[in-house]
Amino acid sequence: MNTEDRFTPARPDCPYPQRWHSADSDSTELEVSHLVAAFVRALQPNLVVETGTAWGQTAELIGQALKANGQGRLITLEPDPARAEHSRNRCAGLPVEVLQQSSLDWAPDGPIDFAWFDSLFHLRPEELRHYRLDFSTRAVVGFHDTGPQHPVRNSLDGLVADGLLEPPLFLPTPRGVAFACPR
Repeated sequence: MNTEDRFTPARPDCPYPQRWHSADSDSTELEVSHLVAAFVRALQPNLVVETGTAWGQTAELIGQALKANGQGRLITLEPDPARAEHSRNRCAGLPVEVLQQSSLDWAPDGPIDFAWFDSLFHLRPEELRHYRLDFSTRAVVGFHDTGPQHPVRNSLDGLVADGLLEPPLFLPTPRGVAFACPR
């Protein structure tokens, strides 16, 4: 693990990026992955969806949270074959299904209680639109890379303006993370 300042410079709202850790410039900060798993542990969802599995770090932690909960499952979507296979191996024995496909080509088989959007930047608002009718009434969604240096933050403003998302809580992590309820 590298300290995050290797990938993200300090800024006023996050002056100490070296306090976070990440394997590479694509993966979620380890501490943020733990936060996502804590949401899963606390909210007790039946169906969790993750987009952009990458190397499976967050998927593994979500799977561990679901296993500790004693119920629920994660469907995680990753189009890259090598990453999907690596993540399948990493999540073996956990209630995690890694699908090698585009998030916009998949439809859930039940209501989504928690979603973690961490795919390509431009896909994340489209993913929320794609799944908007599949969220349960108690659903919570999280978006990675919502720091002011990333375009995802502005796309969330558009989702709020379109009435698809409650105003998010933006947290000042190096790459930025936000949580909200879909409408």
